[in-house]
Amino acid sequence: MTNKKAAAGFFVLLACVLVLPGCKNENERLRAELSRANDELARVRDDLDRMTRRMIRLSDDLQAVRGERDELEELVQQLRRPRDTTTGGVRESFEEIAVQFAQAGKEAENTAALREQISNLNATVAEQQGTIKEQQATIEQSQSEIERLNKTVAEQQATIEQQRQTIEQLQQVPQP
Repeated sequence: MTNKKAAAGFFVLLACVLVLPGCKNENERLRAELSRANDELARVRDDLDRMTRRMIRLSDDLQAVRGERDELEELVQQLRRPRDTTTGGVRESFEEIAVQFAQAGKEAENTAALREQISNLNATVAEQQGTIKEQQATIEQSQSEIERLNKTVAEQQATIEQQRQTIEQLQQVPQP
């Protein structure tokens, strides 16, 4: 029985109780129906209270998830900065290698020293590339987590919206 039907039934029963006071059996039956209608109304109110509390909890959870998402986005930005700096360092290292190769062709006497410098620069480049790969992996994990959190936020928003609609429908039930 919907809330509107329950309320309508309640008013019909109330009218019958007031109009037909002489019908004892009918009066008792109507009182029993009135009692059942009141019980149903109390149950609906309890459901409304429970759904309201759940919506508040979900809203709090949503805020927490949004906070985590924002923190993760900031972490991604923090991780991108060193990566970008490291990438610039790699570029500079490659440029330095090119300079060193050019000088090596001009200065045959310093070939051994230049090769050592080139080897060191290559090691630095390899180390920086390893760092870049680690940072990219961390960024990808963070982005996956952000996507998961965004999905959770969307699901919770949909749940909250459904509950709001249900609460609005329940609140439109006339109060006795």
